[in-house]
Amino acid sequence: MADQLVSSKKGEIEFRKKLVQQQVEDESIWADEYTREGIEAVLSEKMKDTVDRMESLKRQGVVSSPYVELGAERCQRSLVMENDLDTSGVACDISYDMLKSCEYYGKVFKKEKMPFRICCDANTLPFRSNSMHFFFCYETLHHFPDPAPIVREIHRVLSPGGYFFFDEEPYKKVVHINLYRAKSVYSQETLRAHPVKRALDWFFAERTCNETRHGIVENELISIRAWKRALSIFEEKKVHLQALRVITVELFKPKRLVRYFLAYLLGGRISGLCHKAGTRKPTTVLDALICPLCREQGREAPVAQGDNGFACKDCGSQFPALNGIVFLFPPHSLKELYPEVFKRAVTNVR
Repeated sequence: MADQLVSSKKGEIEFRKKLVQQQVEDESIWADEYTREGIEAVLSEKMKDTVDRMESLKRQGVVSSPYVELGAERCQRSLVMENDLDTSGVACDISYDMLKSCEYYGKVFKKEKMPFRICCDANTLPFRSNSMHFFFCYETLHHFPDPAPIVREIHRVLSPGGYFFFDEEPYKKVVHINLYRAKSVYSQETLRAHPVKRALDWFFAERTCNETRHGIVENELISIRAWKRALSIFEEKKVHLQALRVITVELFKPKRLVRYFLAYLLGGRISGLCHKAGTRKPTTVLDALICPLCREQGREAPVAQGDNGFACKDCGSQFPALNGIVFLFPPHSLKELYPEVFKRAVTNVR
C-alpha cells in the first residue's frame, strides 16, 4: 500500500492543534467534538482501564522500563505508566500540541511525573535497534495506509525479549454497505443514539469524522490478511478479534471456526500482545536515542543532549526542544511539518 502522505501528517498536526484549543483552552471550534469537560471524563475512564490492563501485564512480566507509547496524544496512558506503575519511558506523537497538553492533564488528574516526550514520525523512529523493552499503542496503527511498516519499525526498536501491546484498532467489515452518511462519530446525536440506530449505522452507514476532513487517514478497511502479514514478523503473538463486543476469537490459532467466520464477516476491533524472542538487556532512553536523518540513510548515529535540545554526533543535525518536548524529525521533515520550530533550531545553531 502507499506510504503516508505529508498532507496526512500535516492534517494530524493541524487537527490536533484545534482539539487542544477546544479541550484545553476552552475555545468553541466544533459542536461535534468533545468539550473540555467531556474529554476529561473520557480520559478518566481510559486511565482507569489502562491501570487495570497494565498492572495485569506487569504481573506477567510484560511491562518494564523503558517503554514507548506510540501515538500518545495527551499522554494520559504514559502518565499512568509513570505515576501508577513505577515505570519510565517515552511518549511519542507527531502532534506537538497534544504532547504539550500532557502538563495540563497531569495537573487535572494529579499525576506529577511526566514522561519523556518526543515529537517524531512513526515511520522513522529515533531509537537504536533492539533497545526499548516495551511498546504499546491504542487507536494508532489505523492512521496509516498500511500498519506493516510501522510494526516493522516497532519490531526493529524493540529489544530481544521485549513486548508490543496494541488495542482498539479496527479491522475490515466484510458485511457492510454504505447506504448513507452517518453523523460525526463524536456528535451528541451519535453518542446518545439508540442501540438499534447504532446497529444500523454499523452495517449501512459511511463513517464520518473531523479527522478525515483534515486529510487524516482513518483506515477501517485493514483486512484480517493485512493484519496477519503485519504481525507475522513477531515470533510469538496472541491476537484477538472482537466483533459486536460479544464475539471474540484468536486470529492466528482460531479454535472455533464458526466464531472466526462470523468475526471475519462482521468486522470489529483487533488487539494483541506480541513478543520478540531473546533476552532483555538494561538500557536507558538517552542511550537509545539516535539521529532520525542518519536512520533514514541506514545508519544509527547517537545524539548528544545540549542546552537547546539534541545534536547528532555524526552528521551534526540539530534537534530542538521546546517546553520539554524534543523534536526528533529529519531536518527536511521538521522544516516541512514545523517550519517555525525549524527556524528556531537554525537560529540557535548560528
